[in-house]
Amino acid sequence: MRRLILAFMLPVTCLSIQAEQTGRISGKVLNKEGKPIPGAKVNLKRIDRNWSKDLFPDKTGAYLQVGLEPKEFNLTASAEGYADYKEPIKIPLADVLIKNITLLTPAEARTQAVATGAVQTVPEDPGAAMDAEGREAFNLAIPLYNEGKYLEALPQVEKAYKTLVEAKDKLKDEQAKAELAPEILKIERVLGICLAQAGAKKEDGEPYLLKALERNPKDERVLIGLIETSKAKADKAAEQKYVGLLETLQGPNPDVIYNKGVEAFNSGKSKEAKTQWQKTLEIAPTYAEAHYMLAMVEFGENNLRGTKQHLQKYLELAPTGKNAVTAKEMLKDPSLKNIK
Repeated sequence: MRRLILAFMLPVTCLSIQAEQTGRISGKVLNKEGKPIPGAKVNLKRIDRNWSKDLFPDKTGAYLQVGLEPKEFNLTASAEGYADYKEPIKIPLADVLIKNITLLTPAEARTQAVATGAVQTVPEDPGAAMDAEGREAFNLAIPLYNEGKYLEALPQVEKAYKTLVEAKDKLKDEQAKAELAPEILKIERVLGICLAQAGAKKEDGEPYLLKALERNPKDERVLIGLIETSKAKADKAAEQKYVGLLETLQGPNPDVIYNKGVEAFNSGKSKEAKTQWQKTLEIAPTYAEAHYMLAMVEFGENNLRGTKQHLQKYLELAPTGKNAVTAKEMLKDPSLKNIK
């Protein structure tokens, strides 16, 4: 019996020993205002061997990693528009290392470095100040860009792109120049999208977008931008090409198909319009406006039952929609009201 008890106790003892052999790290990644940073990343890299892992903070900025050997690591925290934070750390045995990180924009990082005497007030490299200025402009643009406020973001993106291209030419530090090159490509992409969506001449964004598409043929936002530049140039062939590429990635777009129906209807091609709106509903059965427009076509064809069905469906989906008043008035007509 004593041997049996020892046998049952052994796995528990082993588990306890195993738990004592590791440690963990946790903390938060925030900006200077104490707010979480969307898209932030924390990387842990073992110093003694080739092992690394990326951690992605949650919406509150918190991150956690358990089961780490009590070894030395290089910790790097990064986010677009912010200077990287780097620090060597040692994971404690059977304990947690709390590491809260504040990421600074390039301008904030430089101001802090100057204040602490870490760098000279006037940089020796003539491109360094321009590098910081350009990155700061892009950092100001990113929140507006992410919210779809392309017109507001555009001036800062244009400034960032122009400044950083010039900074790259003037930088003496070859490593800094190499690190800046991929950042310029990111900004070039964003510039193309902003120009295509909100530029005075949308087609001005096309050269930047074509370069971005070459680098990543599956970039949906770039394809959407190229659709806009094609429309601005009245290039139907190019528009159809990019719409087709986008549909390959996303599946058929009900908005695009619905608009094709509107174009056909306005051109007097009611049968073609009807086909497009039926396709719209196959993809998106809750597309209220397609039901309303089908009701108009059915009414024109004197199909009163179909008219009534589509009007009722429209009101079911969009009771306060822009055509709700008209739909309700039409349904009061005796010719429709009496149809079962």
